[in-house]
Amino acid sequence: MIRQGVRAIREMYGLTKGLGNLRVMLGSGLVGMMAAGLLNPVMPLYLRERGLGFQEIGLLYTVGSLLPIFVQPVLGALSDRYGRKPFVVGLSLVTSLMVPAVALVEDPKPLAAVMILKMLLARSAAPVSNAMVADFAPTKQRATIFAMLDATSNLVFVAALFASSGVIRALSVSGTFFLAGGLFLVGSLLLLSLDDSRAAPRAEAVPGKVQAGWTLAFRGLISPFTYVKDHPHLSGLFLWQFFFTFALALFPTYLPLYAVEQGAPRELVGPLVAVSWLVFAFVQPFGGRLSDRLPRRVGLITVGLGGMAVMAAVLGASGWMPHGYALGSLAVAWMLLAVPDGLHRSSASALVVEQVPSPTERGRFMGALGSSGALAGVLAPITYGLIAQKAGIGFTFLVSSAAFVLALACVSRVRESTDVAPVAAPVAALTPNSEPG
Repeated sequence: MIRQGVRAIREMYGLTKGLGNLRVMLGSGLVGMMAAGLLNPVMPLYLRERGLGFQEIGLLYTVGSLLPIFVQPVLGALSDRYGRKPFVVGLSLVTSLMVPAVALVEDPKPLAAVMILKMLLARSAAPVSNAMVADFAPTKQRATIFAMLDATSNLVFVAALFASSGVIRALSVSGTFFLAGGLFLVGSLLLLSLDDSRAAPRAEAVPGKVQAGWTLAFRGLISPFTYVKDHPHLSGLFLWQFFFTFALALFPTYLPLYAVEQGAPRELVGPLVAVSWLVFAFVQPFGGRLSDRLPRRVGLITVGLGGMAVMAAVLGASGWMPHGYALGSLAVAWMLLAVPDGLHRSSASALVVEQVPSPTERGRFMGALGSSGALAGVLAPITYGLIAQKAGIGFTFLVSSAAFVLALACVSRVRESTDVAPVAAPVAALTPNSEPG
């Protein structure tokens, strides 16, 4: 795995030759993913030890997803006018300071407030980060570059997952939080070296500084509705974002619970999740190269979503299989689900950018699309929780499969232009405030 990670970093370094800003964001993202991997296994247990119950933790994550519905499009619109770098660097620095603050707060209520603020800042910054990478990235091999960036960061994340138990034993839980906070801070400081002097054209100013700011914020807030109204063909893209996010939201919480329910030892759940991440990371570069060679991207995306729908249905059906076959079927389906996911993900990201109406509104468009995903992030935990309680965990995977099918139906209606404007693909999950999984 280490050898594959080093090779991916070398290949990514070669692809970004002459692209200093992308190399800065790659380095910053790798440091941030390392920190995220260290924190991923310990965060839920830490919140429980501090006195937060399951309902409180669920409410905490729901509120953390609810606020970005409104904040993401606003920040995206403001970044179109005032530049990306101040927002990306500022939000990253503040978020990095929130991590050690979590370790210092012991009372449940202040701890919940700190966690909500951290999630709000991290998730609200994502569209601005995506738009910034789109400003810097070249048009040639856009899906390939996207896939290599994401695959490299995923490999580092998995390596940190495996190392987390040793780090926690050596430094304690609080020490791990401080180490992760330091890594996040280093990644944020690296972003200060970004050169935005040749960034994308900015949106037109509105007379009056105060009036301009409030006008841009309001335009951003209502942008999900205005985009669908002014560009009806984009409705399929927004619905795809909603259903795809809704379908994916099931796995981080319920797959470990489902595996244990089917008889998996608790100590094997982590490696099972890590293997799926590895398969996803190894497949992504191939999917990116394939997407850049195909005349259309939607075909590869629909194939990927169809494969994910089938594997999610197999996961759901595993609960009704004989006891000796259920766990094996679950493990195989979970690993195979990562194959169509990795094949189509970079193609979907490239398609999103090619649908942006104008380079001067990338931030607003990414924010509006992110708002659609954030809404799914609020509704999915509530829906899956009710279904799991009434019908069992296995049935939730069948609902997720249906959501993948709906996402497929929506994205298949997106019209691709034969004369695509020369814009670049955004790269998700490459900033120090990313929250993988």
